[in-house]
Amino acid sequence: MKGVLWTAEPLRRALKYMMECPSINNVLGRKDFESPPRAWEVLMIARRLNGQGIAAHPPLAAFLDWGYTSVELDVRTTADRDTAVQRVQDLIGALQVPKRVAEMFAELTHEMIMNAMYDAPADASGHPKYAGDRKANVVLEPHERPHVGLGTDGSRLVLQVRDPFGRLQRRHVVDGLARGLAGGEMDQSHGGAGLGMMVCHNASSMMVFDVAKGRHTEVTAMFELDMNLREFRTQAKSLHYWSH
Repeated sequence: MKGVLWTAEPLRRALKYMMECPSINNVLGRKDFESPPRAWEVLMIARRLNGQGIAAHPPLAAFLDWGYTSVELDVRTTADRDTAVQRVQDLIGALQVPKRVAEMFAELTHEMIMNAMYDAPADASGHPKYAGDRKANVVLEPHERPHVGLGTDGSRLVLQVRDPFGRLQRRHVVDGLARGLAGGEMDQSHGGAGLGMMVCHNASSMMVFDVAKGRHTEVTAMFELDMNLREFRTQAKSLHYWSH
């Protein structure tokens, strides 16, 4: 049995229920207790719970309306990472949004790529290959490279980073966020995943983690462009974790 929680409270309170009840993998944040959840977000959950689209990861287009624009980037080296971060910041800056939004997404892009580059790759025995030194220059093999997508339809801004390993577990997401939002120490057991989760939380309205064990981990962060930063900081956040 699957549970879905919708709330107008901060995500840190919803995480308590996720930790106590492993069947809850979806939290729908809403503006206030008089407002319904986002219709398209409810539909996304309904389709996936009914088995539609479970086998395949949701592409960038699934989070955007018709007519969206996007850019796709592959990352092979640490230099490619820095180039991708700068390109994301430049592209968002060109949208005439507040400078802080572009800076937030640049920070977010950096953290998401770092997790995909350093934490995700593992050898044949399942041992992390690069997580021991996140400051080292890395050149990834073709089968190790993460893919980055950024898109906007004018009302939403969506960043998606996908690695080909599928090693991110539910506890990495829930426990890392819970510790970070409680002001505790960051979890270092998964190569700094706690810090990455917090940056993701602070820069997005919704986070989606889609994991196929041994095949891929896809992390999607969404920001609503029609919301001012004050509203954004106080609005309840959505969180979704899918595994298959």
